[in-house]
Parts: sequence; C-alpha cells; structure tokens
Amino acid sequence: MDKTLLKGLRALEVLATSEQALGVTELAQRMGIVKSNAHRILQTLVAAGFATPVQDTGRYQLTLKLWSLGSAVAVSTDMRQLAAPILGRLRDATGETAFLALLDGSQVTYVEIHPSARAIRVHTAVGDRMPAHCTSAGKILLAHDASAHDEPDAIALRSEFKKILSQGYAVNRGDYRKEVSGIAAPVFDTQGKVIAAAGISGPTERFRTAVVKEWVPAVVRAGADISRMMGVKS
Repeated sequence: MDKTLLKGLRALEVLATSEQALGVTELAQRMGIVKSNAHRILQTLVAAGFATPVQDTGRYQLTLKLWSLGSAVAVSTDMRQLAAPILGRLRDATGETAFLALLDGSQVTYVEIHPSARAIRVHTAVGDRMPAHCTSAGKILLAHDASAHDEPDAIALRSEFKKILSQGYAVNRGDYRKEVSGIAAPVFDTQGKVIAAAGISGPTERFRTAVVKEWVPAVVRAGADISRMMGVKS
C-alpha cells in the first residue's frame, strides 16, 4: 500500500470537508502528521492543480479540479445509462457487438458493451482498454481532438483524420487485430465537444465494404441519438 498516496488522498478529504482554508499547521494537526509532511503534501496538491494558496494568508483551499473529475464520472455514468437502449438497438440492427467508448490519453476505454448474439463475435468487456490510433472508436475521438494530432501514434493518421471529420464516422479494418474490425461515430455534448464514441465491432470477415456501407447510417444515427439524450438539440 502506498502510504504517500494515502496521505495525499486524506489531505484532499480534510480540505474538502473543512469550512475554511487551512494552513500547514492546521492540516498537520488534523491529519496527525508533522508539519514538514503537511507542507510537502500541500505543495504537491498545488503543483497538480488540486489546491491553491489563499493570497497573503498562508492557507490553502481546494480548486474545482476535484469537482470537475467527479462531474466527469457522473456524466460518464449517466451517459452509459442513456446510451444502453440505443446501443441495444444498434446491436440488434447489425447483429454485431455495440459499444460506447471514451478517450483516455492514448487509449480508449470501453464503458458500455452490448455483445453480439452470434456464436463468432468480438469479446470485449466493460473496462477494456485499447490503443486509440488503431481502433474505430479511438480514431473518431482523436480526429475530433486537435491537441492529439501531434502525438507520435497520430501523426501518420492526419490525412485519415481529415477524411473522418468530413464523413462523420471512422472505420477500422483489422488495424489493431487483423481479425477484428469496427465502425464508430461521435457522441457530442451540449457545447459541441465530442465526449465519446458509439459503434460496433466484429469479425473482419463480416465487415465487407458493401456491408460497412449498409451499417454506417445506423452507427451514425446511434451516435446522434445518444448526443440528443445528452441534451444536444437536433
């Protein structure tokens, strides 16, 4: 168990539940640690953006970063619940596994999965992580994230990103695992920001060009429907 991390988390709890900003001595007393440790923890929290010094007081208070992280978790949970029936319909319409995925650095995390009923299917579980640059979900998310276009794995995909943005969806044809392909479309929030990817994945042998063309409208519609459920106006 990482005791340093535990102390940092405990400091966050103490600051979050305090009715006023705290100084080094007060934090040390409440946590039962020496002042030098309390000072080091506070400086780390400030450097990480979780706390800020209150001018000319020697005290510290939390920033909104912790609230922002908690809000992101709440949004993700709400989005999963709202997306579930839409993904179920997408799965039924295509016969392939339907998913909702989020961008997490250079990877995508699958937060909702509706498995195909077919005997031969893609086995993806909630919580699975995969490289963003070689999955359909990752490509659509990276394409909409200009800050990611200079990442080493994404530089070679810039021309593909332009195509993805133009057509409104991304296709993966065995880029990560040759036997697995997928299609993904963006999910927007009310500010016009892409916050997730909705799509389908399945055996590459079933993702023939004609079939992909047939499935694309259903995938794009699923992304749009989830966006509307998140409050985006048509």
